[in-house]
Amino acid sequence: MRSKFLLLGSVALLFFTACSSRQYYTPKSITTTVSPSSTSEIASFNRDGATLENGMVLTRKGELKLKLKDGFKFVNGTSEGVVISNKDGDCTILRKGTSQEIKFPKELIAGTVIGDEIVYILKDNNFGIYDLNQKSIVYNNKAEKTFSIDTRVANPIRVENLVVIPLLSGKLVVLDLKGKKVLKEIVVSVENKLNNVIFLKQLKNTLIAATPYKVITVNNQGRREFEKAISEVATDNKSIFVFAKDGKISRLDLGLTVQDEKKFKFAHFSVSTVYKDRVYALDKQGYLIVSNKDFTKYKVYEVPEVDGYSFVSGRYIYYDGNRIDLEPLNYE
Repeated sequence: MRSKFLLLGSVALLFFTACSSRQYYTPKSITTTVSPSSTSEIASFNRDGATLENGMVLTRKGELKLKLKDGFKFVNGTSEGVVISNKDGDCTILRKGTSQEIKFPKELIAGTVIGDEIVYILKDNNFGIYDLNQKSIVYNNKAEKTFSIDTRVANPIRVENLVVIPLLSGKLVVLDLKGKKVLKEIVVSVENKLNNVIFLKQLKNTLIAATPYKVITVNNQGRREFEKAISEVATDNKSIFVFAKDGKISRLDLGLTVQDEKKFKFAHFSVSTVYKDRVYALDKQGYLIVSNKDFTKYKVYEVPEVDGYSFVSGRYIYYDGNRIDLEPLNYE
């Protein structure tokens, strides 16, 4: 019996030691405490949008005038159409003032309306094209299975007459829309879990993609890589900002050469963004860092701690029923 108590005591001591040794970001000074306004909590989110528990929808640009039924979530929205889905494979496409219902064999977790088609990715990593006029799948392909993904799933994007599809297995597929043919596969990173593409964007003539492990750029000059444990990626009109899990924020050019960087020791970023001329990074312990783009000036604001999902929509950060207005918060 004595040995049993000794064993339990040792386990408890190890647990306490691990918890007590965990280190947190401690700012040198706090500018002020920011009191957020109240809102509904986030029920689900991906790279391009979030669905609140009350059915309201947030996009990267702001609140969408749309309220979803229970069980449905926002997937993507462009000028060509809005994509909504649920876990049973039911999908609704809103475009040209009309609503169209689609049934897929698995849950649709990413999709983009392009013309009269939707380019989709299903939960089993199947991807393809659904013709909205023919009301049928006109192209389908199956990628390798994945067993865990980062919730910030990126959506397909159109690049001229091609579409780039960000798979759940850390790859990009370049598909010819007209010929329904895969032209190229690009591996972003190779990891066993949480390796899906979480960021995909075309900036000028450069394609930018990221998983939680690596950022790559591809253009006429070739491919470049920036390997890092990544919390978030953001861009302005000429630079890429990488928010790392070790608390470092780096500003890179399109060739992924570091231009400026600043480390906020032990910071764990929940969500980050570039808004106007400022960089914002929310630490999970409840500190909002606001910096200029070369990190020579910054201020830290105290906010409520982060327990759940967080998302940036326009000038606001949403999390845990809180909404923080970024507009009045500056680094000067």
